[in-house]
Amino acid sequence: MSDVFGALVPTFILIALGWAVRAGRIATSEQFGMVNRFGYFVLYPAFLFTLISGADFSSGDTLPFLGGVLGGFLALAALALGLRLLFRGDGPAYTSVFQGSLRWNGFALLAAAPALYGPEGPELIGLAFGPLVLILNIICVAVLARWGAARATSMRAVLDQIIANPLIIACAVGLVTNFAGIRDLSYASDALSLLGQAAMPIALMCVGAGLDFGALRASAAKVATACGMRLFLAPSLVWAACMLTGASPLATAVAVGIGSTPTAAAGYTLAREMGGDAQLMAAIITATTIVSFITMPIAIGLAMP
Repeated sequence: MSDVFGALVPTFILIALGWAVRAGRIATSEQFGMVNRFGYFVLYPAFLFTLISGADFSSGDTLPFLGGVLGGFLALAALALGLRLLFRGDGPAYTSVFQGSLRWNGFALLAAAPALYGPEGPELIGLAFGPLVLILNIICVAVLARWGAARATSMRAVLDQIIANPLIIACAVGLVTNFAGIRDLSYASDALSLLGQAAMPIALMCVGAGLDFGALRASAAKVATACGMRLFLAPSLVWAACMLTGASPLATAVAVGIGSTPTAAAGYTLAREMGGDAQLMAAIITATTIVSFITMPIAIGLAMP
C-alpha cells in the first residue's frame, strides 16, 4: 500500500502546488479560471486527440478491459440518473451532482500509471480515454442541456450542445483517425503532441487552484452524495464489471484505478458554460480530490494483482 501511495505522491504535490500558488496570490482564482478554460478548449482536446489516435486497440485484453470500464461507468450513470428523484426541485444542482458522480480525472491516474502498473498501465488508460471520455461527455452534456439553467428546449438544441463540445470533438476525431490508420499528420501531429504535454500539469494545478473549502459547507448532503458515488461506488462497479467480462488482473487493477479517481475539473468549466451549479461543482471537486488522497491508494492497492 505504501508503494501505491508513493507513486501517487507527485500527482498530489502538483494539486497542492496549484492551491499554494492561488493561496499565495501568485495567480488569482480568476486567472486560474481563464487558464482552465484555455485548457478545456485547447490543451485537453489536443491531449485527448494525441492519446486516442495513437492507442493500440488490437491488444487481446482490449475488449474485456473496455467492457469492464464502460460497463461499470454506464451502471454508475444509470444510478446517477435515479438521483433526479432526490433533487427534483433544483435542476442545476442535480446536474452538478450528476457530473460529480460520473466525471473522472484521468490526469490524476495517468501521471502515476508507469510507477503503479508498469509500461502497460499508460497504454490501457489510453485505450479507456477515447470511448469513456466520449460517452461520459455526451451523457453529461445531455443532462446539463436538459436540467441546467440554460435549459435546451428541443432535442436539436441538445444535439447542438453535444456536437459543439471540444472534448467530444477531440475524442471522436481521435477515434476516427485511429481506426482509419492515420498515425502521422506531419507537423500538425508534433504541434498537437507539444500542446498535449502541457495538459497534464496544467490540469492538476488547476484542480488545486480550484479547491474551495468554503463551498463545502453550503451543500453537505449533495457533496456527500456525489463523493460517495464517485469514490466508493464507481470503483466497486468497475471491479464487478471487470469480473463479469473476464479482464486480466492487471487490466482490472487499471480499471479500478480509473474508477477511483476524483471528479475532473472540466466539470466546473462545463457547469459554468451550460448553466449548472458551478459553486456546488467546485465543492464536489474539492471534496472528491481531498478524500481521494486516502481512498484512491486503498482502492488501487486492493485491486493490484
